[in-house]
Amino acid sequence: MKKLEDIPKKHPFEVPEGYFDKLPGVIQARIAEKADVKEAKPYFRLAIQYALPVIVLAIVAVIYFVPKGGQDVNSMLSSVSTEELVAYLENSEMTTEELLEEMTLDNESVEAIESEVYFNFDALENFDELDLDLNNL
Repeated sequence: MKKLEDIPKKHPFEVPEGYFDKLPGVIQARIAEKADVKEAKPYFRLAIQYALPVIVLAIVAVIYFVPKGGQDVNSMLSSVSTEELVAYLENSEMTTEELLEEMTLDNESVEAIESEVYFNFDALENFDELDLDLNNL
């Protein structure tokens, strides 16, 4: 086995002449370059980092807590004129039977509709009688 003393001492690497004389100047130049370029403070990044979660939470809270729809069906229907409703129903392909199946009426509404229908029916009968009387003259 070889001993450490038996291994010849030679330098496998060569250093260029004046390398160590120039080394401090090169290091100082690199440090000076880094010192001149100061790191900009990331105000915008910090603002986004702290403001973005607050903004997202505010948007979620608004979406969650604001009532949906805003108006109920009765107030929306009251804002539409009767003529517009009649025109829509005449132009739609929904039959009267389908419309009646979809409606749920309370007793007051049923009585109001019946009184209007019977009132118009009585008026038509009286109109026919008047017409007949006019023909007899």
